[in-house]
Amino acid sequence: MTRLSTDPGQDRRLGARLDASPAVAAIALLLATGGALVWANLPGSTYESFWHTPASVAVGGVELSLDLRHWVNDALMAFFFFLISLEAKREFTIGELRDPRRARVPIIAALAGLLLPAGLYVSLLGWAGAPPEAVGAWGVVISTDTAFVLGLLAVVGRRAPAALRLFLLTLAVVDDVGALAVVALAYTEDLRLAPLAVAVVATVAIAALRRLRVWRGLAYLLLGVVVWVAVLESGMHATLAGVAIGLVIPVYPPNRDKVETAAEAAALFSRTPTPRRGREASLRIARAVSVNERLHNLYAPYVNLAVVPLFAVANAGVVLDAPTLRSAMTSPVTWAVILGLVGGKLVGVTLGATAAVGLRLGRLAPGLHARHLVAGGLVSGIGFTISLFIIDLALTDSTLRADARIGVFAASVIAGLLAAAAFALAARTDRRRPTPAEPLIRPVDGGRDHLRGEPDAPTQLVVYASFAFGVAGRAVETVDELRAELGEQLQFIFRHLPTDDPVALESAQAVEEASAQGRFWQMHDALAATAGRLTSRDVRRCAAEAGLNLDRLDDALRHGSHLARVREDAADAAAMGLPGPPAFFVNGLLYDGPVDVEALRAALFPAAVPDAPSATAQHRAPVTDLIPN
Repeated sequence: MTRLSTDPGQDRRLGARLDASPAVAAIALLLATGGALVWANLPGSTYESFWHTPASVAVGGVELSLDLRHWVNDALMAFFFFLISLEAKREFTIGELRDPRRARVPIIAALAGLLLPAGLYVSLLGWAGAPPEAVGAWGVVISTDTAFVLGLLAVVGRRAPAALRLFLLTLAVVDDVGALAVVALAYTEDLRLAPLAVAVVATVAIAALRRLRVWRGLAYLLLGVVVWVAVLESGMHATLAGVAIGLVIPVYPPNRDKVETAAEAAALFSRTPTPRRGREASLRIARAVSVNERLHNLYAPYVNLAVVPLFAVANAGVVLDAPTLRSAMTSPVTWAVILGLVGGKLVGVTLGATAAVGLRLGRLAPGLHARHLVAGGLVSGIGFTISLFIIDLALTDSTLRADARIGVFAASVIAGLLAAAAFALAARTDRRRPTPAEPLIRPVDGGRDHLRGEPDAPTQLVVYASFAFGVAGRAVETVDELRAELGEQLQFIFRHLPTDDPVALESAQAVEEASAQGRFWQMHDALAATAGRLTSRDVRRCAAEAGLNLDRLDDALRHGSHLARVREDAADAAAMGLPGPPAFFVNGLLYDGPVDVEALRAALFPAAVPDAPSATAQHRAPVTDLIPN
């Protein structure tokens, strides 16, 4: 899994860089798949005999024996499902799926992309009179392989709107949640309650350890093993132990007090770099971030670059001789898989999103159009990891397994090629499409936006900005002087474009909480007075000056109550290609010129100044060009 983020390069550790590179994870999976196919098709291949080699773990008189393939599928893949569970919990708690209004369209598209492929698969096999075992493998066609999707998007979809990546990531999370539910409910046959009760107790114990502030990893590891063994013995698939553990791992936005304490500890270490102070600083820094995110960053590189490729090696080895290929070409299972993944995903995702917009249940992100949805629907037809996983669960007949696996391979190749063509066509259309007269893709809304000035003012100035960047103070002074000069002739609108600085995001959330308390502009002015040199303490001081209820502010920051609103502005800015703050829109058009009173006044009233700088959508200057030296 790849973390949902508009900035995939935000973590600079080597492992995190690899994890944040979708192309690397996709290449690793592709190489593993190719290796498995080559191994399985070598003369006198040892592929099947190797993966059927038994391996046992014995403790006293208790022994657990599985073959190597099931050690991979049941044990190592528990880490994969653990990562999915962490990701899903984070997104539904503090991420993009926290606000259902923003996530409604991709959620509905994802649900349609789950149901329609399964329906097509069952219908085709029912019409063909396939055996019940084959029909019961409908879960094979519901899942999208996130690693391959993001890898392809990084290679051929680089010119796609940023909003499409966010749409596909949101869709992938819902898709993964649906796949987890299918594995838990549809492919559990003989449920034994006593081991299941042990798994529940051990899972509760893991949650209790966290509340008791037990930090020793060994305690969590031992309880995790108990959960895994108990789930295995219960008759449910053992990988669901990873799901259960992931759901009890807490997630929360970075705590301001803990961040400040960590900064103080780091400062002490920089002055006196002793081992004790180094350990204290590292512990405080780690505890400032939720356990969910720490574990995700820890395990993601190993899961994406080791566990999932090893799973592919263990499961993708299909003999591609003439009899096997002839069987697959004439098998309704193969064609049902291809139809479900390629056709079902395409139609389900595009129709689901279109229906949601048509029924006014939500709207597409700015900059996202039907051609992008088609490309996204095609790329979501690349089903691989969970598809192969469910083949192992649902099918016991070796011929049916081979047919289904070949169907998954074929569908993934077809979907990938069609998606690459759709992305290229969409990019060409985007280049040829006339630049819209109104490049501000989200119109000003008095019920949503933060406005200063008369509603019927003849001119309008929108700024996408942050309170924490180097020239913030100069930009604010220019706007204040312009407002003082133009008075009722100008309406000013502030929108968020936070930088990578964590304080920028904190201050953006704080000013939104000020808006909830009816004191937006008081907080805005207090933050602006810091001239961009903000710390977490400054944010709290500004809140006190603005008359905010500090307890409510702390609660909002702790729970990320306004993250969705801030990210909505940032997503709009990304869709418009804004490189960073500040970015001005004059009367609905992106401003191209120096940020000074005379130039902005001339752009607002171009008829009065023949050679004035203009607001234009034809050229978008980088941020450094917008700031005078």
